Amino acid sequence: MLSHPGFSIIDAAALAPGLVTREQWLEWAHTGVWPMAEGMQTPHLPMMVARRMSQGARLAVELALSMMEQHPVDGAVFASRHGELDRSITLLQALAAQRALSPTDFSQSVHNTSAGLASIQGQHSIPMSSLAAGEGSFAAALHEAIGMLADGLQKVLVVAFEGRIPTFSQPWLADEMPPRAVALVLAKGGEWQGCRATTSVPREMDGALSCWRAQLMGLSHFSVFDGRQGWLWQRN
Repeated sequence: MLSHPGFSIIDAAALAPGLVTREQWLEWAHTGVWPMAEGMQTPHLPMMVARRMSQGARLAVELALSMMEQHPVDGAVFASRHGELDRSITLLQALAAQRALSPTDFSQSVHNTSAGLASIQGQHSIPMSSLAAGEGSFAAALHEAIGMLADGLQKVLVVAFEGRIPTFSQPWLADEMPPRAVALVLAKGGEWQGCRATTSVPREMDGALSCWRAQLMGLSHFSVFDGRQGWLWQRN
């Protein structure tokens, strides 16, 4: 057993094309079926701003702004395995073809694009981190948020998200799930404790979705993968 500070989830939400309401997400939780949907509304984002953002960033920032509207958080952690991969590939292809780079692609190609836009659009001057740790990105975000709580913050927002995988990268990422974002508002507490190593991590679901599914269905545990092994969190 690994000694690890626990935490409580004050609120949780998720967003994906075709999955907006709690009822839609509950159906996904029971069936595991993703709807065949593309676009979606982002009411917290000005239209001209949303048009320039990648799909993953739109999902992450829309969800973050919605959660911060409901909860006064003291810090935020954004986590994504791939981040703005689609924009980065586009820029590299333009360089290889000796074409001019798109100013929008260039300015929004960094990994902290979503955190920056959430801060600007929501006018939130709070500490924000942007993490990328491969398959362990959500596990890293949880540890970062728990550390922020231990450092004195009262509530921390965690947003885990992924966007569209570019065609160039799909041969290596064929099993990647559709674009989605999951948000949690964490506080100190003992609702979730007992983080311990496990070998039974469902690889068809990433850690953020596993946590979200546990919240939706009132499950007693969820598991995350840190890139090397699985960890099991249990509800008290």
